Amino acid sequence: MTESSQRGDYERRIKRLEDNDEKIFDSLEKIKDGQHSQNLINQKMNFTLDSINRERELEKENKKESKEDIKKIKFWVLGLVGTIISTLIITTVKMIFGL
Repeated sequence: MTESSQRGDYERRIKRLEDNDEKIFDSLEKIKDGQHSQNLINQKMNFTLDSINRERELEKENKKESKEDIKKIKFWVLGLVGTIISTLIITTVKMIFGL
């Protein structure tokens, strides 16, 4: 009787161990799936961050070019206005002194 009860006890223990193993393997599989999903999300985030950084660099370059263009236009306008004003001054002086 003790042998059969020990055998039954062993079988129950083995069954519990097998059930625990299945639970552990299921848990590990879920963890693997979760890690895979997280890797995909990380890749998407990296792609998005790279895109944002590229856009920022383009914006910086565009702002720099805009500043340079504005400087050129300012100097052009100053040169034009300076030429017109100097011509008017010279003409006025010539008219006043009759040169």
